[in-house]
Amino acid sequence: MTRPTIPRILVVALLGSTVPAAAVAQGYPAKPINLVVTVPAGGSIDAVARIVAQGLTGTLGQPVVVSNRAGAGGTIAADHVAKAAPDGYTLLITSSSTLAIEPFLYKSLPYDSEKSFAPIVMPARQNLILVVHPKHKVAAYSEFVPLLKAQSAKLNYGSSGEGTLPHLAGVLFNGHMGTNAGHVPYKGIAPAMNALVSGEVDYMFDSASTIEQIRTGKLRALAVIGPKRLAALPDVATFRELGLPQMEAARAYYAILAPAGTPSDIVQRLNREIVRVLRQPANMDRISAIGLENTVSTPEELARALREDLKHFSLIVKQANVTTQ
Repeated sequence: MTRPTIPRILVVALLGSTVPAAAVAQGYPAKPINLVVTVPAGGSIDAVARIVAQGLTGTLGQPVVVSNRAGAGGTIAADHVAKAAPDGYTLLITSSSTLAIEPFLYKSLPYDSEKSFAPIVMPARQNLILVVHPKHKVAAYSEFVPLLKAQSAKLNYGSSGEGTLPHLAGVLFNGHMGTNAGHVPYKGIAPAMNALVSGEVDYMFDSASTIEQIRTGKLRALAVIGPKRLAALPDVATFRELGLPQMEAARAYYAILAPAGTPSDIVQRLNREIVRVLRQPANMDRISAIGLENTVSTPEELARALREDLKHFSLIVKQANVTTQ
């Protein structure tokens, strides 16, 4: 007996259904890539974005264009990328706060932090620094703690806004110290930093924007959330070293992602190329110099970090009693 044959037209149809994804992956990239940033130009996320874009432009053979779409805690940029075609030509770089904190600050978001994106890589960690105004005459963390406990009703800390990571770090610190220092929110990290430099607020948890002020003595750095010391401030101990590892709950990192549904071959290639760029000594030095911790990850490791953060930040935001928008 002769074996039944599949009609030729059906074979072509079946093969054709698998060609587009493979063709896209093999021919990628065939045009410029847009790297969307959640903050204005000039911030540390933007700096990392430009390091990655410059490196990828050289290795991929196509321009990687940085596009800043600031506003609403990063949700504007995230929404734009979530709705983009999943072909690897529109990518997002953001702080983990946008993905792990914002879902608990808004009653509804037009995207899902886990389901709407394909994680690519974690290009850096952002370890918040406890910074105090020098008017308090404290040179070390061990001197600041008794001052805070004795005068917490009179002291206040600044942040880049209600529900932001610097705010939540302050809430955690109050909780662990048993203090009630007041919170003063500002519209962004720059005005918060200016308020600290001027003495308008007493201390804050800063995302490394005060590095220069610390170096020049305008502010004093007392501790780093960690888990590691910062290369830019090697003499400043981590909270873990100081006996308060619980502060690492206010961790942060940057993330590069693509829209959900982006072919895994493209995701894996982008991961390899970005890791190669970030491991170049000159780029590692540039990232360290702005107060960030060099790190890389697999897509799976980034996805796991986000999943864990969504769990613990849901509790921290609740503890902070932040009103949802």
